[in-house]
Amino acid sequence: MADIQEKMLSKYGIDIDKENIFKLYKIDKPALTAEELNVYIESTRKRWMQSINGANEKNAERDRARLEKADQFEAILRDEKLRKEVFDYYNKGAGKRDQATSSGSAGNTEFARDYFKLIETSKKIRKEDVEFFFDYYQRERKNKNAILSMLEKEFKVRGLGKEDKYASEDEDKDIDGKTKDEKSPLIVNLFQEATILKLRKCVDFYEKALQSEDVCQRYPSLKESLYDFLELNKTDSIQKFSEYVSAKSKEVYAVRQERGTDYVPLVDLFNSLQTIATYRDVVDNFPEIKLLIKYPNLTPYMYSFTEMKPNTLKGIISVAGREYSFRDDADFILNYYNPVHDNFGITNSGISNILKKAENKATQNQILNIIDEKLGRNKNGALPIWAEIIHWLVYWPVFLVYLVFEVCKAVFTILPKLTVPIFIAAILWENWQIPRTLEFESLAVLAKIFNKTEWLLFIGDVAGVAPGNAFEIILASVITIGMFFIVYIVPAFFVTMFVSESSAILNEHYDWIGYERTFQAIIQNMRAKTVEQFRKKQNLFVKKKVSAIVTNLLCAIAVIAIVWLFFKMF
Repeated sequence: MADIQEKMLSKYGIDIDKENIFKLYKIDKPALTAEELNVYIESTRKRWMQSINGANEKNAERDRARLEKADQFEAILRDEKLRKEVFDYYNKGAGKRDQATSSGSAGNTEFARDYFKLIETSKKIRKEDVEFFFDYYQRERKNKNAILSMLEKEFKVRGLGKEDKYASEDEDKDIDGKTKDEKSPLIVNLFQEATILKLRKCVDFYEKALQSEDVCQRYPSLKESLYDFLELNKTDSIQKFSEYVSAKSKEVYAVRQERGTDYVPLVDLFNSLQTIATYRDVVDNFPEIKLLIKYPNLTPYMYSFTEMKPNTLKGIISVAGREYSFRDDADFILNYYNPVHDNFGITNSGISNILKKAENKATQNQILNIIDEKLGRNKNGALPIWAEIIHWLVYWPVFLVYLVFEVCKAVFTILPKLTVPIFIAAILWENWQIPRTLEFESLAVLAKIFNKTEWLLFIGDVAGVAPGNAFEIILASVITIGMFFIVYIVPAFFVTMFVSESSAILNEHYDWIGYERTFQAIIQNMRAKTVEQFRKKQNLFVKKKVSAIVTNLLCAIAVIAIVWLFFKMF
């Protein structure tokens, strides 16, 4: 194995122990035709060229160096014998190299253990969770062999595969997200993984910029926090944020050209922020994105949780207290957890009482705040009472539709939890309706089983012949009870299952939270429009709204008349 390494180093200047040629060209086998090899080479060169022309200067510098060695790499790959020998070196020698690495350094698993212990309180850990952990915490990649071993032995996680399946320390995963489709009226509920990882890269760029004293002197606010440096406390919309990062991107690029490579992390930071600002989930959830930038160390936990339980909440509050200065548990829940948990798809059924207690601790009236938020009210958009009444008269059809939606949401989301009450209600309804329509006894008649004489008379009436011995009594009793079971229990069971399954399927495929946020956005836009019209033309405000009020009134009268005529006819 050492001979082939020295041969490649002396002949081609390539240390194959440091540069895995097969990984660079994404080749998984040595047996290739000339055409297949050319496809791999062309696609790799194209990928490197795109990286060189891209916004990430670190990746561009890395791939520029690789492209300079491309002729040597490809000379090895085009030699069929050498290609097989190098492939054998990577695969047969991997175990020895890993063993040597492991013996030299066991790897620190303390942070990973604490992280996955908390994730485990919410769900069963999967391979995808481990991949996300290494993508988000790239500094932990140096410990990945020890971490994978720890996950298999202590957490019993199966199917993790070999260490080399996870990204290396010098290998950046391509991250991209979908931009907003402006034609779609719907609001995305969940954040994409690409958004989460891209935000983490921004934090990394920020931390690298902090290491330069020259950069910190040029931008003093850099030492405060990324949130303060980006002036997010002064930014209330995605439009203003996009304008800010676009202007800053041009500024720091000019400074980088003038003052050197220390400013490269800032260039990368603002280039990445410009890209993020086009993502649909960022556009639709900008207030929550501000929180993710302010508290980035909480994001990976929130993204990995599926169900919040008391132990899970206790653990994340502990992390929040260690990483950031929240006043108390209620402060964390009200100012971080509540605003973002819907975006990560976390269910709250296990901690609903805890959340209620936290809300009760708040100094402000939470119920009124929620109503104000849903109806688009805010301190800056206050209207006099008469203007409020006009606003409601103009837009009451929208509010009515929203009310119907909220009722439907409440009904269909709670139905899967009401299987037992629905089952009991169905049986009670059958006991009331069936005896009236079919002249069939209700279930209450089965109480006669506790009185031998009455029960014998009853099963005799049902069977038409009085049972003569013990066997006939038992058989008649079983048939009678089975008949009542088929008439009353089976239909009630199927009704319950139908309601439960259909509502569960509906809830799974219907994004209630997403549509609710869409309604809220529409209502807030209407509110903003009313406030703007009131401020600009207060004298003409009522006059301009009269036509809409009259139209709504006429439509309501027409609908009521049609419904009345319909019922009168039938």
